[in-house]
Amino acid sequence: MRRVLLALALALVPALVVPPPAHARPPAVIFDTDMDFDDAATLAYLAQEDQAGRIDLRAITVTNNGAGLPGRAIRHARCLAERLGLRDVMIADGSETGPNAFPADLRLLFDRVLEAATPGCAGDETPSRLRAPKLIAKVLRADPSTQIIATGPLSNVAAALPSSASRLTSMGGAVKVPGNLCCGTPPEFDGTQEFNYWLDPAGARAALTRSRGDVRMVSLDAANEVPITAAFLDRLGADHRTPAADTVLEIVTHPEVQPLIADGLLYWWDPLAAMSAVRPGHVEFTRGRVDVVPDGPSAGRTVLSPSGRMLRYGVTADTAAFERRFLDTLNGRT
Repeated sequence: MRRVLLALALALVPALVVPPPAHARPPAVIFDTDMDFDDAATLAYLAQEDQAGRIDLRAITVTNNGAGLPGRAIRHARCLAERLGLRDVMIADGSETGPNAFPADLRLLFDRVLEAATPGCAGDETPSRLRAPKLIAKVLRADPSTQIIATGPLSNVAAALPSSASRLTSMGGAVKVPGNLCCGTPPEFDGTQEFNYWLDPAGARAALTRSRGDVRMVSLDAANEVPITAAFLDRLGADHRTPAADTVLEIVTHPEVQPLIADGLLYWWDPLAAMSAVRPGHVEFTRGRVDVVPDGPSAGRTVLSPSGRMLRYGVTADTAAFERRFLDTLNGRT
């Protein structure tokens, strides 16, 4: 009888007594970038994901030893953030030098492209008062669950150690495919490296091996699946409804970028890495112990080694799914 009365009492309790489960807050993200052409496209993508509430973009940290020129790289980040509506995001730069230099002609070319993509922006080239590694450490101290999406050399991330994000997603490396050095890089290197890790092999090695959180490397093994194609540019040209989509369209249709696309030299390397962190499923990962060759002709090469860090690295990507999601997100269709 007592059980019957208890069951009746529970049945009469109003449903409001049990609160609905709270919505999980979006993951905090630091975007570490060298402000290349596809870094800018990645920022446009992340701005849309931030606006949709899928992520909380806390900071943009800029490396000065990658594709972006010192001063100009942070200028482009500031101007793009303004155009994309990221007014409350902290921006800092750092990593003044690196052991290897991005080809000067390409640096100047991409600088002109991003200048054209931010019309009307006066552009402040002043270095940030708080340097990028310290901003990364500050954000991680405030919220250790923050993730880092890194699409350039890992110099800032390495300099922020021992601070550690809950997850580091890095665009870089080439495990079972050739590297992509080209366009004026010194001939003494053997071409087995991917650009980002070649620019700062020691930084890449430190960031991958010493980060305490989950590490995911979107290597060329996966990124080679997402070339920038004329067919996709046609779709984007017919479907650009937001400042984010307009920005990407202006970048990839710039007269100096078009020949590089026609020659098959440009890929959506960085947007793929960012999407893999925000929307799982577009990149297939496997686990392995990965190390970075520190010096010599293969400096920056990623190799499977018993002494390497156990991490996840990309092995392939779903090209069609990536392109659909990229176009939809740029246009605010979430």
